[in-house]
Amino acid sequence: MKTICLTIISLFLISKGFGQSTSPTILPSYPLSVTHQKTTTLIFPYAIKSVDRGSQDILAQKASGVENVLWIKAAQKQMEQTNLTVITTDGNVYSYLVNYAPNPAVLTLSYSASNQLSEKVHFSEMHPNQAQLKTICQQILTRRKLFHRKKDRRFGISLHLEGIYIQDEVLYCRIRLHNQTSINYTMDQFRFSIHDQKQAKRTATQERELSPIYVYSGADSTQNIKAHSQQTWVVALDKFTIPDQKYLLIESSEKNGGRHLHLRIKNRMLVKAIPIAN
Repeated sequence: MKTICLTIISLFLISKGFGQSTSPTILPSYPLSVTHQKTTTLIFPYAIKSVDRGSQDILAQKASGVENVLWIKAAQKQMEQTNLTVITTDGNVYSYLVNYAPNPAVLTLSYSASNQLSEKVHFSEMHPNQAQLKTICQQILTRRKLFHRKKDRRFGISLHLEGIYIQDEVLYCRIRLHNQTSINYTMDQFRFSIHDQKQAKRTATQERELSPIYVYSGADSTQNIKAHSQQTWVVALDKFTIPDQKYLLIESSEKNGGRHLHLRIKNRMLVKAIPIAN
């Protein structure tokens, strides 16, 4: 009898513990009013990764030229209540209950990184989300530079590679541009690609482009480097190595201009990447 009682108690505790461990978190859905004559704007602190509409009664699209602004509108006059779910690249989920209103009291909602009212999700990619990437890049900007002589200087502009860092599956390059002229320098883009060191005659050039997963340059981020000033970026890329007889080419191009610079990086420099603690 004692054994039976102990067995029953054990089963009760196990079932109770299992029930507690699997209880779901209930996320609130926030009210959102829309109309067919005006656009409601949602501004998120990070880029929008996905949008799901509960029905076709609402229209939703990202604002042209930006990644973190969503425009919402009713498809027609009057509509049944529906829902809207937005997931941003920092892993946050925003859930709304959408109702029709002829004249919504609020047409713009803006979220900052500190007042997010949502739940985190985990993406399938190996690299961190954008919030984590931003934190790592900020940390790298505070470190002393590792390389002092890796630079290209032309047209009064100098391009410096100041350090290479790594954490898990992401490689980070710290790059500085110094404008020593009296003419502003407007950045177009940084380009990363792997090239053959020597090209044989009548052999097609082999080139592999690497797409940055995140670019950070601080709170005062700008593409315009004013005369006699400088700016530092941290560019995050999926981890890679450079095969023998090849090199990494880092290019900086000027928008509507011809002051282009480049750096050649060999594998022996890449393997000196400094680990960043998790």
